[in-house]
Amino acid sequence: NFGFDEHLAHARRYERAVEFAEVVEGLWDSWDEGAFVRDKAAGRYFDPAKRHVLDHRGEFFNVRGPLNVERSPQGRPVVVQAGSSEAGKALAARTAEVIFTAQQTLEDAV
Repeated sequence: NFGFDEHLAHARRYERAVEFAEVVEGLWDSWDEGAFVRDKAAGRYFDPAKRHVLDHRGEFFNVRGPLNVERSPQGRPVVVQAGSSEAGKALAARTAEVIFTAQQTLEDAV
């Protein structure tokens, strides 16, 4: 949501968030495990067969990729999504491992 003069409408924010998650996940998968061979003697830094160009063209983002760093040891970080709205919960169900929300009662939280 940074860089906008005002927030997008609620529904549009979540449409954009879905596409953003797709882009980020695609970038995280830019490199297979072991792609960076760093073989100085052979003059080979990475294995081109283990590189994946994202080439995402969407409504909100155009990203060629690949990500300019290798994947982390765990492959992807833990994804956390905040939200209590139906759209927020749907986004979390699709993209996140953790949802955080503020509820006033245990019944509402459940």
